[in-house]
Amino acid sequence: MPRTAAETANILSNLYDENFANGSFEPFRISWPQLRSISAVTRLDDYFLKNIARELSGNERTLIPFDDFLLVVAEDDLSHYRKVPGRLLEQYLPDIQKAFLQNEDVPADEVEDE
Repeated sequence: MPRTAAETANILSNLYDENFANGSFEPFRISWPQLRSISAVTRLDDYFLKNIARELSGNERTLIPFDDFLLVVAEDDLSHYRKVPGRLLEQYLPDIQKAFLQNEDVPADEVEDE
């Protein structure tokens, strides 16, 4: 019988806690076939993966899918990566947003709704 996303997420959390949270807190890789096996489903669709990710998030874990495998990692382990400074992003902003940042007057008919 197929497992729910919550049950699958619980297994992934337990795997992390029991085998990979030993002081170094390292992410672990799981293959797509392995995840299908533990979830007992024939196909891992986007809806199922999003639900697993949502459930893992409640345990401060995240699921990161790649082409050949998935990563399970504690969210805190990712917080040390560098942030992109605003000054670097400014060069990629659309002209209308640059104008707002520079406090320039922008005609109302040029403002796009989000």
